[in-house]
Amino acid sequence: MTIALQSTIAASLGVQQLASAFSPAFSHLRILRNLVIPMPEGCIVRTARIDAVLVCETGVYLFEIKAWRNAFVYRKKSDEAPPRWFLRLNGCTRAREVKDPAWQGGRKTTQLRSLLPEDLRLQYFVLLPCEGVELEGVMPAAVITQQDLPYIARLVRNNGRTARTYPLLDAQAVDRTVQRLLDIQGDLSIEDHMQNCRRTTEHYAGRLTVAGPMGLQ
Repeated sequence: MTIALQSTIAASLGVQQLASAFSPAFSHLRILRNLVIPMPEGCIVRTARIDAVLVCETGVYLFEIKAWRNAFVYRKKSDEAPPRWFLRLNGCTRAREVKDPAWQGGRKTTQLRSLLPEDLRLQYFVLLPCEGVELEGVMPAAVITQQDLPYIARLVRNNGRTARTYPLLDAQAVDRTVQRLLDIQGDLSIEDHMQNCRRTTEHYAGRLTVAGPMGLQ
C-alpha cells in the first residue's frame, strides 16, 4: 500500500466527488480546477494554486485536495508552536510529517478574499478524497473526507439560504463570479506556478550550499 496517490489523480477524484455531492443541492454550479492566483509581495512563492474552486448559489468554496490514502492523519499541538501534521500508514508504527493543509488553504483564502468583493461568501476546506483515510483526534472543521461531502453540501446550502449574511447568486451571478476568478488568474498558468516553486527551491538550496558548515556557525 502507498501513503498517497498521484496528486493529479487525487484531484480528479476529488472534483468528481464534489460534483456528485453538490449537484443535488444546487441547480447551477461551476467548478474550476487548478486556479492560479498571484500572492502578495513578500511571499516566498509569487503564485499559489487552488486545487478546486466551486461556485454556487451561496458563494465560493475553495478545496485544498490531498492525495493521502490508507493512512491515519493526526496533529500534535503545542502552546509554543503551530500544530504539526503527521501521516501514519495503516499497519505501521512510524509516521512522517507533512505540511499543514489547513494553513495552506487559509493563506490562499486570505489572498483571494482581498481580490474579491466583500459581499461574496468565501470559505475553504481541505478535502481528503481517497480511500482508507482516518482522522485521529480533534481536527479543524474544514478538514473533510469523501463521506462528509453530502452533509457539507446541504450545510452550506441551508446556512446560505437562512443566514442571508451574503446575497445569494443566481445562475448569471455564478457565471460572472467564475469569470472574475479567471480574470484574477489572467495569463498565469500551472507551468508558471511550478516554475516559481522550482526557483524558490533552487534559491534556498543555493543559499544553504553557499553557507556550508562554516557559514552555519
